[in-house]
Amino acid sequence: MSAPSRISIVETAGELIIGNPPRRSTIRTGFVLLSVGIVAVTAYWGLFDRSPATIAMGLVGLLSFLAVVGLFAYFLGKELLWLASAGEELRVTRTAVLRESRGSPLSNRASLTFSGPLSVEILDHAYPTDEAGLKEVVRLTGATGSISFGRELSRPEAEAVAEAVRRFTATNHSSAR
Repeated sequence: MSAPSRISIVETAGELIIGNPPRRSTIRTGFVLLSVGIVAVTAYWGLFDRSPATIAMGLVGLLSFLAVVGLFAYFLGKELLWLASAGEELRVTRTAVLRESRGSPLSNRASLTFSGPLSVEILDHAYPTDEAGLKEVVRLTGATGSISFGRELSRPEAEAVAEAVRRFTATNHSSAR
């Protein structure tokens, strides 16, 4: 199965490398930047407004306002870092799987060692979990744990990733015997 055009799948004799760049669009990037700007301006107004109504809201109002701004900044910041990053990469060898987010100041790595079979499944869920997946997610499970890969993969991309991992591990697992 050939890789859909957005992702890259490179297989060598001893390693499978799958690259998943972020989906970029002018509308999405503009929305995130506009949202970050609105949160920044609102935070500035809320923190530096000295009108009697703002001062009267007291400490509880200020803390709840800061909590809401912090929550928005956290999620928008993660989205902005994802859009600015080089995406994520999955490396599969005969005995290990490594997933890492590339090009981001906040490096995110996960690894899984396996000696037996490696189960590969495509999950459908609406909410992202484990820093993976806004749409389809590929979960690789071995005897020692599991790794999720594939933030924002479409169904054909997730199927291509799953098929490549299954083919690579089956070929290398049978040749290692």
